[in-house]
Amino acid sequence: MKKRIALEDHEWGQVVDGLTCRAELYEETVGYYETAQTDGEIAEVSDAEEARALAEMYRSLIAKIQRQRH
Repeated sequence: MKKRIALEDHEWGQVVDGLTCRAELYEETVGYYETAQTDGEIAEVSDAEEARALAEMYRSLIAKIQRQRH
């Protein structure tokens, strides 16, 4: 089921910023699992594949929002 949400442009910007933070967290987590090093925070996941899947989901959500905003 699809739902429509009406927000002002600056509000959409905040949503995209939040989703971007989550995507970056999971991307950092993938890097940690691959190198055993991190420059920041990592997410609590079972492995790199789970982190990668979540990062991809967030990036997909961001892309959908950006396509609909423009």
